[in-house]
Amino acid sequence: MSDSIEYLIAGFTEGAHKIPHDVSVNLDPVAAHRMGLEAAYAALAPMIWAEKVGETLDTTQVTRLLQVSRQALAKRVTAGTLLGLPGRGTTHYPAWQFDFDNGSLRPEAREIFEIFVTELGKLDVYALSVWMNTPSALFDGLAPCEWLVKKRDPRRVLDAARRVAGRLAS
Repeated sequence: MSDSIEYLIAGFTEGAHKIPHDVSVNLDPVAAHRMGLEAAYAALAPMIWAEKVGETLDTTQVTRLLQVSRQALAKRVTAGTLLGLPGRGTTHYPAWQFDFDNGSLRPEAREIFEIFVTELGKLDVYALSVWMNTPSALFDGLAPCEWLVKKRDPRRVLDAARRVAGRLAS
């Protein structure tokens, strides 16, 4: 077990012991165990998800980068021309889709979105986000998003996107 998991368990245990005893006495053991599992999953889920989708920007950061309104961002997400993952009180935008030097969306990101929309009928933001952050031998061990950020030949990512979207559609 990793040190971070040990610290998580220790922190949870410490917090649970600080709950007034009359509250914990009213929980039957099965319900208490279920609640403990749910608390562990709730604590770890954001970290696991962040690892799967990579670095993201929030709505405020993207409005500044692209110099557009929040409404314009929402329209782009709805239209499938910008990748946005719904979150609590904000939308999370995977960083790989942006060209930070030019303050714009990468042209190849638009093409990837079009491929997924054409094949699937809509942009599956979760499937695309996970795929873009999964290392592959096709990209010399890099994830597709890393390949693009390193300014390698985008055609390789576009070809792979067509194959992946085609498989997801069938």
